[in-house]
Amino acid sequence: MRYMLTDDLWAAMGPLVGQARRHKGGQPPALPDRMFFEALLYLARTGIPWRDLPAEFGSWDAVYNRFRRWVSSGALRRLFEALTADPAFGDVRRVLIDSTIVRAHQHAAGARRREKSSGRGGRHRPRRSVAAGAG
Repeated sequence: MRYMLTDDLWAAMGPLVGQARRHKGGQPPALPDRMFFEALLYLARTGIPWRDLPAEFGSWDAVYNRFRRWVSSGALRRLFEALTADPAFGDVRRVLIDSTIVRAHQHAAGARRREKSSGRGGRHRPRRSVAAGAG
């Protein structure tokens, strides 16, 4: 399997991951931090469902639960803030933002709106009153 994080990149990123994660108690996870982030990058790169995560990354639900804990605790946000503040990372933080991931709805393209119709499929004609025709 091809991995995204090089040894040099992880050497710079590893300490930031340790700083972002504030809770240090409990049993350490079976999947190391580097492989956890490789799993997240693999998911983002391929667009597969969580359940189709390859076995090299461990159990898919363990990766998913760990991701949810990182998001809910704010650790992932703190990590992204630390990455963007560190000039050593350059454009790494922009790797995942492209048109294959971020899609706009077709109505966001600026097309002209159609006129509202009367709902009858044609010109709106006023109805003649029954009383006017009876007299």
